[in-house]
Amino acid sequence: MWGGLGIEIRAHLSGARVVKALKDGRWDVQHFYDVLVSEGCTLSALVPTQVYDLVSHELKAPATLRAIVVGGGAFEVDLYKKARALGWPVLPSYGMSETASQIATASLDSLMQEEFPPVGLLTHAKARQNDGGYLEVWAQSLFTCYAQNTEAGSRVWDPKTTDGWFTTEDKGSVVNGNLLVEGRSKDYVKIGGEATNVARLRSVLESCALYLNPHWPTQVTLLDVPSDRLGAEIHLVSLLSEADTDKVLQLYSEKVLPFEKARKIYYMNEIPRSDLGKILWAELRRKL
Repeated sequence: MWGGLGIEIRAHLSGARVVKALKDGRWDVQHFYDVLVSEGCTLSALVPTQVYDLVSHELKAPATLRAIVVGGGAFEVDLYKKARALGWPVLPSYGMSETASQIATASLDSLMQEEFPPVGLLTHAKARQNDGGYLEVWAQSLFTCYAQNTEAGSRVWDPKTTDGWFTTEDKGSVVNGNLLVEGRSKDYVKIGGEATNVARLRSVLESCALYLNPHWPTQVTLLDVPSDRLGAEIHLVSLLSEADTDKVLQLYSEKVLPFEKARKIYYMNEIPRSDLGKILWAELRRKL
């Protein structure tokens, strides 16, 4: 929601034209690419899943494109490198609804290099790590408060500190003006007393799938599931055949610790996703 609004505002301030690149309101990678080419688009914003689609279809970036801001999820290093190899000028970013858009983005100069770039804080924002290891942010674009309509009436509250800082759900740090994000608190679970980050494990899985086949990363994912014995355990969801799933799982198992391995596999026909390609986790859990 905020991403779409941000594009409209940037275009208004810069005098640029907004081009709609969804097909019937939904993401379609070939339609998106055709629009980029036919309209000579110069800037765009995508989530990592959409970058996966560009890479898996081996589409090369149009010459008119100057940059794509990538946010809304963990951007795997291997995926970044494959996208850059196809010429896509991708810029990793960090933001949230509470800041109305990104507050940290890789610089355009980073496109002169092949390595995954640092994600630098923008001039309107500040960030710091609190004693609990969570990121706190301050920005000129930071929200005023939360508001919620309930059956009992409206509810309004402001979670910021007295000096205007907001504590995020992300663990991370700030080094030389660059954000190093480790993952969201909800992604941290304990398995048999050992702590791990499920988002990181998903990135490992997606990297393994991408290595084996550029079409596979969106066909598999991981879930943390409650366990009476271990507290939590990792389960794999796959749209692939049993043989192909085994290939991905074998490579994944070689890269993680024993307690991080998948203990159960669900074979499904579909992983529910939003129009922009984000996994609908609550719906996926209900289906399982």
